[in-house]
Amino acid sequence: MPTKFKITVPGSTSNLGAGFDTLGLALKIYLTAIVTTDSQQTEIKTTGHGAENVPSDDTNLIYSIYKQGCEFLGVAPRPLKISVENDIPLSRGLGSSGAAVVCGLVIANELNEAKLTNQQIAEMAARIEGHPENVTASCFGGLTISSLKNDKLNSCKINPPAELKTVVLIPEIEIQTKDARRLLPEVVPLEKAVANIQRSSLMVAAMASGCFDLLREAVADNLHQPFRKRLIPGFDEICEAAYGAGAHAAFISGSGSGVIALVSEQAHAVEQAFTDVAAPLEFAATTQILEIEKEGYKVDEVE
Repeated sequence: MPTKFKITVPGSTSNLGAGFDTLGLALKIYLTAIVTTDSQQTEIKTTGHGAENVPSDDTNLIYSIYKQGCEFLGVAPRPLKISVENDIPLSRGLGSSGAAVVCGLVIANELNEAKLTNQQIAEMAARIEGHPENVTASCFGGLTISSLKNDKLNSCKINPPAELKTVVLIPEIEIQTKDARRLLPEVVPLEKAVANIQRSSLMVAAMASGCFDLLREAVADNLHQPFRKRLIPGFDEICEAAYGAGAHAAFISGSGSGVIALVSEQAHAVEQAFTDVAAPLEFAATTQILEIEKEGYKVDEVE
């Protein structure tokens, strides 16, 4: 059993327009945790996004999930020292909670002879989160297509073309997933549901084949974006600015408030367009160009 090790978990975007609770895309933005086992009491130190609001004791999300993992494995949790560096903005639809859940389960697994497979970790994480798309991206990398039914996870991964990357607009607006879900209708017309099936399938095919000209149609959505976009001032204008600068697609990242553009050649132009269109709106915002992460979490020993 290692006494000190590092876990690196990628963040993610999800839904990709029409793929609600199904599609996840791992991004090169990370939550990193250095775990030390020879500690007399639990102590969690966090730097980066949300550090000022994250508990430093055993109520911390990562440690709480670690305890759940230990319970599943039938072992008692132990005190740990965990140093967390979080580059993933919280409540922006970039998979911060999913990354933390995966991190906690991986800690439990590493301290108990790695009895769980990646599939089992992803399934446990999906049960805890209640939806599979972010945690599968953090576990497997690439584009994940997932279903969760009766606590059973089915997931498949593909790696999008290497030239595809993302540009992210990150407003200074926090949106809790549970709040964004309350806006969604319980029933939608059949034709709208069928359109979403068509477009989410088109997204997978476009990502697998490199047919970038299909991506704009593939992100058109009827299930969540028409209702959630009211939480993001100027959302339609933001997307149009991205398309005008050469983006292949633009959509709400997860439940928001982040907005993602998929690009191949015009990343800096789209980033500038995001900056320009956001300037007169009612919120401050930052931007990042993020490549797609083809691999899931990794564990390294620390000297």
